Amino acid sequence: MAEQENKNRKRQADKSRKGDFGKWIVILFLFLFELLIYTGTRLECTSTEFSISDARAEQQRLESYRAELLLEKERLGSPERISRIARTRLDLVVPDHNQVVYLENGD
Repeated sequence: MAEQENKNRKRQADKSRKGDFGKWIVILFLFLFELLIYTGTRLECTSTEFSISDARAEQQRLESYRAELLLEKERLGSPERISRIARTRLDLVVPDHNQVVYLENGD
């Protein structure tokens, strides 16, 4: 009978060890799963940060280009420049007072 009890105790100890081993496998699996989720989240966060940085650089470049275009618009549209081009390139002159013809408004 003592031999039977030893066998039963041994079986219970083996079952207990197998149960402990299974618990450790589950814990290890959960830890690895959590690690994968964390790594994926960090990669996505880093990728988003790079995208934001690129978008800010592009915005800065476009704002600078817009400022240059506004300056060029002001320069090209200045009355002095238009008057100078009309006189030098197109040989236009300001008409005399007697050369101006006034039209009546048809309203």
